Amino acid sequence: MTEAFDSESPDNIVDFKPKSQLDALDNLAAFIEWAKETLPMGIPNRVNASVRWEDSSWQPHGFIGGSFTALGSTKSAPKTMQAPFTHFAKAMMVYRRVYLHRKTVDDWITALRGLEVALFELTGTWDVTRLSAAVCNNACEHMERQWTKGNTAYLRSKSLEAIIALMRAKKLLKSDFRWTSPLKQRQKGTLKQQKEDREQKLPNPEAIKALGEVFNNELTSDLDIVVTSACALLLSAPSRVGELADLSLDFLLFKEDAQGNRRMFLRWYAEKMNQVTLKPVVRPEMEPVVERVITLLKPITDEARAYAAWLEDNPDDFPPHEGVPLKGPDEPLTYVEACAALKLAAPKGYARAVFNAKFLKSLEKKKAFSPAARALLAEIRDGWDSSRGKGIYIKGKNGVQGWEFDDQCVITLRKLNVLVREKYLPKDFPYTTPYTEGKPRVKYRDALFTVRTGAMTANSDTLSAQHGFGVEIAATSSRLSTQLGGTNDPTRKSLFERYGYPGVKVNTHAFRHELNTRMHEAGLSQLLIDAFSGRTTMGSIYNHETIENRTKRVAANHPKMKHSTVAQRLDKVKTNQPLNLAEVRELHEGEQDRIIHQTHLGVCVHNFASEPCPKMGACLDCGRLGCIKGDDVKLGNLMEERDDLKSRLDKAMDAQSRDVFGASESAKKLGEKLFKCEALIQALENPELKNGDIVWNADNGWTLTKNAAAMSGLIEVKVIEENQAQKALPSLDDVLALLDEIEA
Repeated sequence: MTEAFDSESPDNIVDFKPKSQLDALDNLAAFIEWAKETLPMGIPNRVNASVRWEDSSWQPHGFIGGSFTALGSTKSAPKTMQAPFTHFAKAMMVYRRVYLHRKTVDDWITALRGLEVALFELTGTWDVTRLSAAVCNNACEHMERQWTKGNTAYLRSKSLEAIIALMRAKKLLKSDFRWTSPLKQRQKGTLKQQKEDREQKLPNPEAIKALGEVFNNELTSDLDIVVTSACALLLSAPSRVGELADLSLDFLLFKEDAQGNRRMFLRWYAEKMNQVTLKPVVRPEMEPVVERVITLLKPITDEARAYAAWLEDNPDDFPPHEGVPLKGPDEPLTYVEACAALKLAAPKGYARAVFNAKFLKSLEKKKAFSPAARALLAEIRDGWDSSRGKGIYIKGKNGVQGWEFDDQCVITLRKLNVLVREKYLPKDFPYTTPYTEGKPRVKYRDALFTVRTGAMTANSDTLSAQHGFGVEIAATSSRLSTQLGGTNDPTRKSLFERYGYPGVKVNTHAFRHELNTRMHEAGLSQLLIDAFSGRTTMGSIYNHETIENRTKRVAANHPKMKHSTVAQRLDKVKTNQPLNLAEVRELHEGEQDRIIHQTHLGVCVHNFASEPCPKMGACLDCGRLGCIKGDDVKLGNLMEERDDLKSRLDKAMDAQSRDVFGASESAKKLGEKLFKCEALIQALENPELKNGDIVWNADNGWTLTKNAAAMSGLIEVKVIEENQAQKALPSLDDVLALLDEIEA
């Protein structure tokens, strides 16, 4: 976890340089001042223009995870960090996010929460210059109590290591010390725990089946189209739900392999790799599914993409709609006209109150404002008559007929445009995601899932709907989580509940676990799966193969456990694929598996790496020849061999009748071979044998070595013949009877 503590930022932000003559407290004060000056330099790529140092949370301003809450803080019982520790924490966040350009600060801020508690517990102060190894160890204990499951505490302690290393480099410690986290990474659990983990991480098969059935219905709800389409894409290639925001409308690509087979690829931004990759669709059967996704999504998102293009191309114009007053951008508007422009329904005489309550006050609840919007809102409030107003009386009518206010502010379409865009447009508009160094970002005008704000709530059971002044990504993590997992509110039904699948739930990341597991089961390497999934590190935690499946994989590859079926063996022989020794016979003790030789008659298990063929190619004399039933080519070769032997035996018998020297021995050898050849043919044609079964030949016991030894008198011929595999060779009468049978 090394960091470049003294490097130059790509934005030419000057790093903080501690002064050796200053003590730790002075260097800390200088470091905080450096951070305050550096924070605005992160605008607009690292932080939003609305960020202010004094805010209690930088989360709304582009700091992912930048909420300065204390350890154990919850929404119902919030607790904030205490000064001066808060200023130190903010300075560290600026260093990490603005200077080091890290995407998230969540890991560091979480480690700092544990450090704050430990520091006060052991020193009684929030002075970070008094840190010690004991304080850091105590912080780890708090982390372990806070996060009891998984490796969260371990990972946060590693972040604390990096923080201490930075403090040492910047001379922010009164007593310099080196520290390493005492926490260890948790090991994988028992088989029972792994099974429970598998059941938790993998999606419910019923959920995938239900999604498929819903997806193939005649969908009329835009929300259901978005949810099922997002799931279909996540099941087409292993990806993250957050990457859907980076998917452009033209994400499909087709390629052909060397054989001319056409396959579909998805042009997909891989978050971990920080680059666009081409992901092949997992199976050809999923290609029509992806095409249906585009067919469903395009009609409901085309208008939003066009609107996003208009907003980008016309930044100074108020968004057009039927209710916009026909006035110039700088002409004053009445409150009635302002409400009409903002699509706010206002009863007669209540336009000012509606404008104030429904627009100004709701806008003021936002925690993040751009400087322009903040100044404009302050201008309106400064000119706003905050009194109860002056009553309006009309002659002939009893009572107050209305109220008159002395508002000095002027409302125009140009001012409303600034505030409307501030309220409804995403902070990163026109881009769909925040800036990341080197990331090819997609604009809303090009994104596949672009919709108007409020488009998804208009046909769902959500509590409130938004006006369509802005644009958003329809397939967000929170929306999909709600639609696929449900909520505690019984009035808000999930997708499964709406279509009659009560109790069915799933989360989108489970799809990634599912595809990774299936790829492991299919035999893909971890390296290939990681590349396919867009990871830069090994993702073995995504592999949830059962023990039974892993055992089968080992059995399919380990020499002593391989159980190749006869059908697989025959297929390899027919297609001339490499065949292993373990696929044709059991391995002996200490024997290694190897590729075996295939001859014109069958397979040969002789180890040619140790010595040449001892028979010099006389396969019919060798017990290491195995003929495989069902291999018609080799059977045909045996029949040709039989016909040749028969012809040669006829000639040898004729020579023997004429007392030609050596004819008798030649006839004997040819007879033996012919007998074996016919026996092999009959066995291979036997219908009781299954295709793929092996018929082994009988050895006559003779080799070139034994022949030379017998000729030299080093071995008795009878010893060879007694030990040969075939104890009783056929007599000449047997061979003659066989010839008659063949001719008949």
